[in-house]
Amino acid sequence: MQLLIDRRAIAHFDWGLLVAIVLIPCVGLVVLYSAGFDPDSSGVRISWLSVTIHSVAFVRQAVFLSIGLGVMLMALLLPPVFFQRIAYPLYALCVVLLVAVLLFGNVSNGARRWIALGFFNLQPAEPMKLGLILALSHFLSRFPAPPGGYRLRQLIFPLLFVLVPMALIAKQPDLGSALALGAIGVAMILFVGVNVRTLLVLVAAAALALPSGWHFLHDYQKRRVLVLLDPESDPLGSGYHIIQSKIAVGSGEMFGKGFLHGTQSQLEFLPEHTTDFVFSVLSEEWGFLGSISVLTLYAFLLYRLLRVVARSREISHTIMVFGIVAMLFFHTLINVGMVVGVFPVVGIPLPLFSYGGSSVLSTLGALGLVLGVSMRRFMFMGR
Repeated sequence: MQLLIDRRAIAHFDWGLLVAIVLIPCVGLVVLYSAGFDPDSSGVRISWLSVTIHSVAFVRQAVFLSIGLGVMLMALLLPPVFFQRIAYPLYALCVVLLVAVLLFGNVSNGARRWIALGFFNLQPAEPMKLGLILALSHFLSRFPAPPGGYRLRQLIFPLLFVLVPMALIAKQPDLGSALALGAIGVAMILFVGVNVRTLLVLVAAAALALPSGWHFLHDYQKRRVLVLLDPESDPLGSGYHIIQSKIAVGSGEMFGKGFLHGTQSQLEFLPEHTTDFVFSVLSEEWGFLGSISVLTLYAFLLYRLLRVVARSREISHTIMVFGIVAMLFFHTLINVGMVVGVFPVVGIPLPLFSYGGSSVLSTLGALGLVLGVSMRRFMFMGR
C-alpha cells in the first residue's frame, strides 16, 4: 500500500478546504470552553503552560480533535482505491458494532447507544454513517443507473444498505441518527439517478407508511414532535429544551452577551449545552453576528466540498464525496433548526462543533478522504 504523495497531488492540494476544516473546530473549542466552564471545579492542570483549565469539555474535545487530525492525515495519505477495497468489510464491521450496542451497550437516559472502551465511549452510529457512504458509493459505482435512472427492482440492494443500520439505530433508540442515515442514503441514490415513476411510487409508499410509523415512536419522541407546535404546552417537560434554547438564541441579540457571560449556559438552564445545543451557547454569547459568521464557515466548507464533487474524475469518488456533503449538510441543517425551534429535538450534533469523540473522529476521517480525492483528481486511479 503506497503512502507516498506525488508532487502533482501536493501542487493541487485544496488549502481552502483545509482552512474551513480547521477553523470550524477552533471556533467550536472557544464556545465549548464557555459551555463547559465551571470555576468551582478543580479543573485540569497543564503544568508546562502553568495554567489550569476549568472546562473539562474543552480539554477532552481538544484531545479528540488532536486524534481526529491524525485520522484525517492517515485518510488523506491512503489512496482512495484502498477505501473502495475495504468498503464492504468496514460497513459489515459497523453493523456488527450496532448489534453489539444493543446487546452490551451502556444505557444512559433510557437509550443504549455507546460501547465503553475504558478511556472512550464509542457511539457506533457515527462511524456507521461513513461506513454507509463508502459501501453505497462503491455499490452504486459498480452498478450504475441505466438510462432513465434506477427502477424499483434495482433499488432493493441499495435500500437494504440503508434500512438495516437504520433499523438497528432506531432500536437503541436514536431517531436522529437513524434519520440522518436515511437522508444520506436517499441523497446518494437520488444523486446517481432514479426513474421518475419509481420515485413517485416510493414517495407515495412513504407517505402512506408515515401514519403507521407514528405508532412505532416512543412516547417521548411523540411528545417532542407535538411540542414543536406548542412548546408552552409542556414547559417543564418535552418543551423545556426548545424554550430554553430559544431564550438563549434570542437573548444574544446582535452582538451577544460576551464570552463566559451567557446566563442560560452558565446558570445551566440550557440542557445539553456542550452537545446538541452548543449552537445556542454561541448565539447567546456572540449574538447574531457570531452565529452568522459560523454558518458562513459551514457554507464555505460545503461549497469547497461541492467543488470536489464537480471536479472528481472517478465516479465512485464523486458519489462518495457527495455522500459526505449530504451528511454534513443534513447534520448542520437539523441541528441549527432544532435549537431555534424549527425542527423537533432529535439529538443531532453540529459537525466539528458539538462535544463528542465519535462524531469528531468520523467527520475528520471523512474529510480526510475528501482531501485525498481532491489532491489526486489529476492522477489516474485504477480500480
